[in-house]
Amino acid sequence: MAPSRVTDADGLAKWRRIEAKRQSIPVMTPKYPVGQHVRISKEKMKFAKAAEMNISTEIFRIVKVIDRRQQAV
Repeated sequence: MAPSRVTDADGLAKWRRIEAKRQSIPVMTPKYPVGQHVRISKEKMKFAKAAEMNISTEIFRIVKVIDRRQQAV
């Protein structure tokens, strides 16, 4: 449909369709709670030594869990 022929009703129908898709995204519970201490896995480079660790030596604390439903739109 050409942009000049789009009406408010068409825009509303499109918005409802997008909103329905957003609501159908399953809500997952976070794997780790806020305040949990974790290590982050590292990606090895192509010619890295096999003896290198796959995880970081630093310990991080989870401060915030991001809602995936807000990012999907």
